[in-house]
Amino acid sequence: MAASSVQLKCDPLLYKFIRACLNRAYAMLDDSQLSAEERYSLETILQRIRSMEESWRSVDDLLSFLRGEFLSIYEDGLKRLPKELVRDLFVRTIELCLDLPEVSSKDSVRKVFEEVKLALLRKYEELKDSGAGEPKRT
Repeated sequence: MAASSVQLKCDPLLYKFIRACLNRAYAMLDDSQLSAEERYSLETILQRIRSMEESWRSVDDLLSFLRGEFLSIYEDGLKRLPKELVRDLFVRTIELCLDLPEVSSKDSVRKVFEEVKLALLRKYEELKDSGAGEPKRT
């Protein structure tokens, strides 16, 4: 009973970000070709994101995370894992969130998610074009 009363006190987006967006995006990935080391790196990235949920007290906290740490974790992932896999995980996470009523019905929140999606795609293109990081996989 205590857990439900805690959830009622905060915006549903704060827990849906992980459960309805990140976890679903991860389930959609084909990570079957990853080495054990790459799989560990992917799990580490997921855990870094999931652990942040405890610090969010408001939607503004989540939005600040997206603009800062989320992009930093993404860049780190692009350097350590196949770029397409990392791009798919992060962009799908944002796209799944854009479909949530908690995001789509609030212009200011939706705008941040859209800006972050563009930043993710831009960073992917920069690193892909520069050839930095891991070699491209087929």
